[in-house]
Amino acid sequence: MKNVKFISLLVTLFVLMGSCKKDDDFNILPSSFDYISFDTATTSISEASTEPATIKVIYSSGDVSQDVTLSYTVSFPTENPAQEGVDFSLANGSGTVVVPAGQSEVEIPLLTPINDDLSVGSRSVIFTLAPFGDFILGKPDNREAKSVTVTILEDDLFEFGYTSFEEVPTFDTLTTYPRPAGSVDPLPNVQDSDPGSQAPYVSFVATGNELGFTASFVAASVSAIENERMGVYNNTVASANASLFETTFIDGDQAYVTSDLDGFLTLTFDEITGLSPTVTDPVMDIKFFFRTTSWETEDGFVVYFETADGLGEPLLSIFDDDVEDLEGSWQEMRIPIPEDRLATGRLVLTMRNGASSETIIIDSISIKGIL
Repeated sequence: MKNVKFISLLVTLFVLMGSCKKDDDFNILPSSFDYISFDTATTSISEASTEPATIKVIYSSGDVSQDVTLSYTVSFPTENPAQEGVDFSLANGSGTVVVPAGQSEVEIPLLTPINDDLSVGSRSVIFTLAPFGDFILGKPDNREAKSVTVTILEDDLFEFGYTSFEEVPTFDTLTTYPRPAGSVDPLPNVQDSDPGSQAPYVSFVATGNELGFTASFVAASVSAIENERMGVYNNTVASANASLFETTFIDGDQAYVTSDLDGFLTLTFDEITGLSPTVTDPVMDIKFFFRTTSWETEDGFVVYFETADGLGEPLLSIFDDDVEDLEGSWQEMRIPIPEDRLATGRLVLTMRNGASSETIIIDSISIKGIL
């Protein structure tokens, strides 16, 4: 009898323990499903967007019999904060959201970006749900979603370095540079030894916003030493000598011109800093013109972005038949910069032509990207 009573007691204890465990389970479950949350903890929108940034707000509860009004606050990160009225405007009724009866979620506008022409990088705003009764903030699987960080993505290119040759001294009459017979690196400005000379400048020390440069010359097959167009000219000269230039300049009043080099002229520009793998959409912009004529195989130009690792592959190379395909009209090109060039470096531009009619005009060149 004692054994039977003992076994009966054990069975009763197990039943009681099992029933307690089930009651605990049911007591825990309801509270884990009562929460309010944003659909995600991060989102982004382009600065150029004319539509607002929207987000889904979730109200998870067994009771959806009536409208529910939730609140949220607006704050800013310590790094790259956006400015209201400068970078964005808040939506009407900002700070509250009504979840209609019968619904468990609703999509609301948070902000509308303000587009401008300033490249100041991406900026962010933080929206945080306020406590609501005993509801948990954030999703059960993503408690961070109690807040959402909206990042306004920059769409304007920042100019890391440029020149349109506007700051280089020039003259209003057609003068030519006394091209050397041999290779010279760097080419001297004639004004260094002759302050009164009006020969075009071939090297320029930056004094303003534009890049400075040095010019070097490598002779090819030199049949005659002549004074040729080599340096910066202005539109007064180009207009007065239309048969020689065939065009006037489109980016400002000045441009770098070469013709009949009988060799290779290289412009090495000042160092450009700020390029790094964090820069997006890096590009080289260039405007140039080839005069209409017959071009030889080696005639044209090539542009590199030289870093500590060397010249690398050309950003742009136009020679031979490609020149004749483009001659006679202004070309404006935007060339992507490869990832291995995203470092401190310098533009290196080499031009080659061998006849007086073979004129190359570089009107502007720049390196840009989104910070």
